[in-house]
Amino acid sequence: MKEKLKSHFLSLYSMIMADGIVAAKELETFYRIGSENYHLTPDEINQYVVSAGTSFIVPESVEERIRILYELAEIAWADGEIDSTEKNLLHRYVIRLGFLEENAENIATFLLEQVKNGVGLEEVLKEIANA
Repeated sequence: MKEKLKSHFLSLYSMIMADGIVAAKELETFYRIGSENYHLTPDEINQYVVSAGTSFIVPESVEERIRILYELAEIAWADGEIDSTEKNLLHRYVIRLGFLEENAENIATFLLEQVKNGVGLEEVLKEIANA
């Protein structure tokens, strides 16, 4: 597996673990994202998680960074509720991905609201591009 993709999947997996409860819906969302967005098999996804230990790699494009944050928000909402650890983790990833700390709370809240309201990633990217 490419280190960049491995890093990305470990970030997504960290959202599953954020509240200390591994909900079936979160895992389903994690595997759905891997299958639909990255064309990975469940075995390939398992391999990425099992072979943890890679360093975090920040994507170069803003679109890729938003994609990661959006997918993190999807996993956070998968069990139908957001707790403070999930929101805090998303906030930390906003900063980790190079966005200004003073904007982190608004970015995290915006993405969580978009996912909650069923707004797709492409629509979110268009809205951000037009802002």
